[in-house]
Parts: sequence; structure tokens; C-alpha cells
Amino acid sequence: MKKLAIGFYLNVLGIILGVAGVCLTAYSSFMNADNAFGNLTVMMAAGILGVIIAVIGLVAGMRSNHNIVSAVSGIAAIALYSYVYGQCIIQRVALVAGLFSFNSGNTAGWQVFYMTIAAVACLVVGALMLVIGSFCKTTKTVQA
Repeated sequence: MKKLAIGFYLNVLGIILGVAGVCLTAYSSFMNADNAFGNLTVMMAAGILGVIIAVIGLVAGMRSNHNIVSAVSGIAAIALYSYVYGQCIIQRVALVAGLFSFNSGNTAGWQVFYMTIAAVACLVVGALMLVIGSFCKTTKTVQA
């Protein structure tokens, strides 16, 4: 029999935060037509693919600790999460510059900004959980 170890829970938390980050990214793009992401389809595809790959890595890690499939899956999921939050930051630079200088009364812009911060925070923390979880065992063998 196998019991779940800390690596499993960290990877699950990383997957949940990845899903939340992808959903918040889409929501921040749909909040206001003026602040929509230009390549939202690519960002959503990368985010969803990152979550799917993280799940594949979790399942592979449960079969045997520290195998090549879970290692490559973890790296790929982290890279895809990083792509999504990098695109969020890059595409919101002009909005942030305007909000903190001449356009501070733009309430719709502030709402989009706060939602983008939440999305980026979820994706960054999710990627960190995947990094930490990749160094931990996902299961521990129990002698019966």
C-alpha cells in the first residue's frame, strides 16, 4: 500500500492554483473590452496545457517517485505557467503606467489591474509549488 506524501499535496496545490490563475487571466481579459489580451487564445491554450501536463506528472509521480516523466512534466508545466504570467505582465505594462500616472481615476482599469495581479499571483505561487513538489516524494511505501 502507498500513502500520499508532501510532494503530492504540493503538486495538487500547484495544479489548483494553475487552474485558478488561468481562469482569472481569462476573466481579467473579459472584464473590459479596452483591456482585453491580444493573444488570449494562446495564453489559455498554454495555461490549460500546463495544468494537463502537471496532472500527468502527478499521476506518473504516484506510480514511482522521481521518474523521468514526472520530472519533464514538472518542467514543462512550470514553463507554461511562466509563459502565461509573463504575457499577463507584458501586456498590462501600459495599463499600469497609465493608472499610476495620468489615469488614476479609471475604476475599470483598476479592477482589471487587481484581477491581473490575482491571476499572476496564483500562477507564480502555483509554479513555486510545482518546483518545491518536484523535489519531494509523492508517495511513501507503507509496510503491512
